Amino acid sequence: MATAESQVHVQERTNRNDHPQIDVYFRACGWKNPEKIAGSAKPWCAAFVTWVVRECGLIRVIPTRISWASVRAWDALRKLIVPAATTQMGDIVTYRTWSHIEFVKSWPTDPRVRVFRAVGGNTSGGSGKQGVYVDLPRPKAYVRNTIRLVPLQ
Repeated sequence: MATAESQVHVQERTNRNDHPQIDVYFRACGWKNPEKIAGSAKPWCAAFVTWVVRECGLIRVIPTRISWASVRAWDALRKLIVPAATTQMGDIVTYRTWSHIEFVKSWPTDPRVRVFRAVGGNTSGGSGKQGVYVDLPRPKAYVRNTIRLVPLQ
């Protein structure tokens, strides 16, 4: 979580995917010149997740011939998807209601608690300004897949 949370300084100036660090995230996905692509053509939540995974040295556990800037690519990791009931800090979640991906910061095991906390990029965190945010409240019911890159602790 520390690597993802270290990026909280990334806040878009105009909400058009315009912070220079966003290009660094896309380079982690193998994009050669992301700065040449219009901001509106590069939603970056999955690129952020990929950058964090690479920075943490976990990239070896996922295939490298896919565009990891795409939420769809992460959803395709069938062998790494775990049951929602086992979700834990550090897992990656994708959502049913919108094409988005984030890290799990905390997941209450009590099924009566319907909200978990996430860390993600290319989100507003309720502030109206796009960037990296920590401790985002998210409904558990919106989670499509839970992806685990490290073994259960």
